[in-house]
Amino acid sequence: MTWPITQSSRVAPGPSGGWTFGVLRSFQRDALGFLTEATATYGDVVRLQFGPITAHLVNHPSHVEQVLVRCSPEFDKRTRSVSKIRATCGDSLLSSEGRLWQKHRRIMQPLFRDKELARYIGTIEDAIEQMLRGWRVTAGQGEPVDMIHAMMGLTLNIATRVFFDCDIDRHTETIEHALKDILTDTWRRVESPVDLASMFPMLHRKAFRRAIADLDAIVYEIISERRHRPRDAGDLLSRLLDANQATSDQQLSDRELRDAVLTLLLAGHETTANALTWAFCCISQSLAAEKRICDSVSMQSVGCDHQDDSVVTSAFYETLRLYPSIWIMERRALSHTTIGDYRIPRGSMVLISPYVLHRHPQFWHKPDEFLPDRFVDGSGHVEPDLGIQTRYAYLPFGAGPHRCIGEPLAKYVGVRVLTRVYREFRLRLLAAHTIRPIPGITLRHGDHVRFQLQRRAEHEGAGCDRS
Repeated sequence: MTWPITQSSRVAPGPSGGWTFGVLRSFQRDALGFLTEATATYGDVVRLQFGPITAHLVNHPSHVEQVLVRCSPEFDKRTRSVSKIRATCGDSLLSSEGRLWQKHRRIMQPLFRDKELARYIGTIEDAIEQMLRGWRVTAGQGEPVDMIHAMMGLTLNIATRVFFDCDIDRHTETIEHALKDILTDTWRRVESPVDLASMFPMLHRKAFRRAIADLDAIVYEIISERRHRPRDAGDLLSRLLDANQATSDQQLSDRELRDAVLTLLLAGHETTANALTWAFCCISQSLAAEKRICDSVSMQSVGCDHQDDSVVTSAFYETLRLYPSIWIMERRALSHTTIGDYRIPRGSMVLISPYVLHRHPQFWHKPDEFLPDRFVDGSGHVEPDLGIQTRYAYLPFGAGPHRCIGEPLAKYVGVRVLTRVYREFRLRLLAAHTIRPIPGITLRHGDHVRFQLQRRAEHEGAGCDRS
């Protein structure tokens, strides 16, 4: 139900910006800083003018609930950012709506339930062990680890095995480079006042077209290989192929099959890899947090009765608070409405930034500090809403009908990787590196992030379970 505009509703405050492009230039220079300052100056509903586009940044949990949950049918995804994503992923789970979105969600949802994910625990553990074998050699040689590259490779390995029952290690470099080119170019077009490529696809930059061609070749290779191996592996690709060959209204066209596979290939690993890299950065800068994690995983490894992974899990949740991969979301108001006390005109954009909301001083104590204990209750259980007056102050995976389908898998992989790594190693961020988030389609890292690996002392890691 739309919230009507009343006589008491008024135009939201906000920065005036320039005559032609409004606040676009300020947003381009420092999006995170600009949005944070805007809410601090103007409050929880801020009117922003990006040239001809009117947007409202909403930064209160009740506003999030209204837009993403309670009144979600009144705010669609026909936005500038989604239209740019569609150039890569087509009409997939990320960009579609209505019956098409429901069809994709119905096909994919079952695989992400806890009962189904339990089938892949061994696969995930094998992939982590494969990475750690290489790290043991690297540590012995005294060489640093490029964490971004390492986590991208690991999560891609896990995603392709879980989703497609295949191993595409030989394509890892190609996918990583293609993804970087696609994300960079897509965000450039989101920020650009005029995007001719949206009207004339041949005007896409050469690097973008090459990246799409490289990914398409890999996607079609995956599909072709599985069609020649027709057994149902119980993975997501099996479900997608069944839908592709069905005759019901749930049938997937060849193009929809390609879009679904490509979306899973990209979205299924990149955000988790980012989160893990941020986690290693945050933990390395907090000796107290690192010690607690090392103590906790050591107690688990020697068979102590205390097997609760709350210490590791809370560190991962706190990382997602500070550095949510999806740092901004965009919706379009389908009719005139009101958010808070302010008018939201039909057709205007509504922005929600988890990055900014997760630092709201009304809902977070010492919001800029890495404090994993904020997520642990008195009995030692991890509670993502602990200390938050309302559940919608924390949304690293979104909220409502479009909440991220991969949340259970991402949480499991994140916690298991941290547990296995800190059971064997301590990590030291090289002094030349600083944590510098770069906002784009996802919240990426501003530089190579290299760590020196230190094998934990023999007595410290006694009884370590490497299985």
